[in-house]
Amino acid sequence: MKNSNINFLKVSFLLAVFLLTVSCERDLSDDVVAATFPKTGEIFIDTPIGLGSDFYFPYADSKFTAFSVDNSEGYQSAASIRIDVPNDNDPEGAYAGGIFRIDGAGRDLTEYDALTFWAKASQGVMIGEIGFGEDFLENRFVATRTNVSIGTNWTKYIVPIPDPSKLTQERGMLRYAAGTQGTGGSGYTLWIDELKFEKLGTIAQPRPSIVNGQDVIVSSFTGVTTPVTDLIQTFNVASAGDISVVAAPAYFEFNSSDTNVATVDATGIISVITSGSSEITASLGGNDAAGSITINSLGNFILAPTPTRSPANVISIFSDTYTNVPVDFYNGFWEPFQTTLSADFVVNGDNILNYTNFNFVGNQFANPTVDATEKSNLHLNMYIPGSVPAGLDFLISIVDFGPDQVDGGGDDTRQQVFFNSSDFTADTWATLEIPITLTQRNNIGLIIYETVNFSVLPNFYLDNIYFYGEPTSPTTAAAIPSDAASNVISIYSDAYTDVAVDTFRTPWSSTPTVLTDEVVAGDNIKKYTSLGFAGIETISSTVDASAMTHLRIDTWSANYSSFAIKLVDLGADNTIGTPDDSEHEITISNPATGQWVSHDIPLTDFTGLLNTSNIGQYIIVAQPFESADVYIDNLYFRN
Repeated sequence: MKNSNINFLKVSFLLAVFLLTVSCERDLSDDVVAATFPKTGEIFIDTPIGLGSDFYFPYADSKFTAFSVDNSEGYQSAASIRIDVPNDNDPEGAYAGGIFRIDGAGRDLTEYDALTFWAKASQGVMIGEIGFGEDFLENRFVATRTNVSIGTNWTKYIVPIPDPSKLTQERGMLRYAAGTQGTGGSGYTLWIDELKFEKLGTIAQPRPSIVNGQDVIVSSFTGVTTPVTDLIQTFNVASAGDISVVAAPAYFEFNSSDTNVATVDATGIISVITSGSSEITASLGGNDAAGSITINSLGNFILAPTPTRSPANVISIFSDTYTNVPVDFYNGFWEPFQTTLSADFVVNGDNILNYTNFNFVGNQFANPTVDATEKSNLHLNMYIPGSVPAGLDFLISIVDFGPDQVDGGGDDTRQQVFFNSSDFTADTWATLEIPITLTQRNNIGLIIYETVNFSVLPNFYLDNIYFYGEPTSPTTAAAIPSDAASNVISIYSDAYTDVAVDTFRTPWSSTPTVLTDEVVAGDNIKKYTSLGFAGIETISSTVDASAMTHLRIDTWSANYSSFAIKLVDLGADNTIGTPDDSEHEITISNPATGQWVSHDIPLTDFTGLLNTSNIGQYIIVAQPFESADVYIDNLYFRN
């Protein structure tokens, strides 16, 4: 925070003065006083108090004009804060929310124990969040009451400070978020007055907690980072009973029982270092927090396969490889009946969804819905740790909300796909490819996961959830090679003069493989339909590649999972099928699909190739065998 830097510079200056004074054997003057910040508690008493000229900052997706000063309504006065919560279909924003931030130096609030205010609404409502400490800078000491019931008469409300000693220079005076969840979408007006920090002296019995006060045991892996969640401070307030606030991590002191296994920093982020077990606990203001997290690290974690499909062909719901569409939630649906909890984590920068205590859950992306008209498949990676339950019956549903774009609006359609125990291997990522059969698929808004037929699945991970549809043939040419012609021996390329080639499909190639010549964007390419294996030969005039360093080939396929190329050298006798022949095959696993891929392979990688002076065969292979269509271009040796 800017103020922190200024204060640091002042302290450094005073330290320099102290050292200089000591060296001169002179005492510091009694007049030297450390820098302090205003201790003003009042924020709005009929008018803003000491906030400066630029203090209101609405949330980016809220209605910007929701806040005003009402000069005809107030608590025992004629003025108050007025917040006009919009209807949920208001084009300017579906809710009201923002912060009051001091335009200037922060305040010293260490002498207070609560934020207090008087409030009423035009109808009985439930305010989602109200508190303080958010400044859109560091947001270090945010404290929030949630689901606060506001009536139609002026009533005093209290937000206890989790630990006043932390608030030595706070700028975030108020934060609020108010929507229409409890009013059927209808807007209303909220008034707030006499907003200030107070020393009530009736805030007692602090009871901090983490993870909802539960003792949680979590299986984890080396490299995982995950936050300590559900940080709460609860007080007994004489006039209102128990009041709980959601408290920022900076209020807490965190501890790890074995920092060799896992550490936890000041922001509550747990980092798993190696295998073993460590217990994460916390305290607040000298009081031990209820709840703990026992990390049982199983060691190294293997990430899901990195997607290789072109971003142009993907609509991503959850993946670090692509840009995700807006998602309403990854854990929600059928509340309060679902039991599913989230323990999402990050492994070396890769985000993983982790569902625990699972029965069913939904990923909703309804604002806007997804138009998957041009997409053929839903892809996701799923990992079941420990063991795969016997009799597992796992259902994935894809739901299209229909033209009204509303879940349950009467025009919804859904597709359901079942998986069972045989589709998974414990502690291994399964790749689930689901062909989309929905006729109506231009307003998909929900993916539902559930166990059915009384099967049980306590815990699993998800990654790389996306829709895709790839063109079945290239629409652009492969990139024009930039190697100088003098450094190239070309087998097939429009960019160079090719050597004499006997055939691009030998008679002994796999039977279903069909070779055709294609032209794309003016570029000649070879297409191998249903490629199993196919031989290309230059036996009548073998290639001397002894002065070359690399083999280059460009490939394109919508559906191959691997591509391989074998080189065969005919040896010194330059005759195929004799003992001095040598060969070696290189396999490229999971090449990107739906786009041209340039494979530039060092000839030294062909370790079984004893010579490169009489190369006469080039055998290409694809998986799935005799099911993939593969296009090739720019097959040449280079130096």
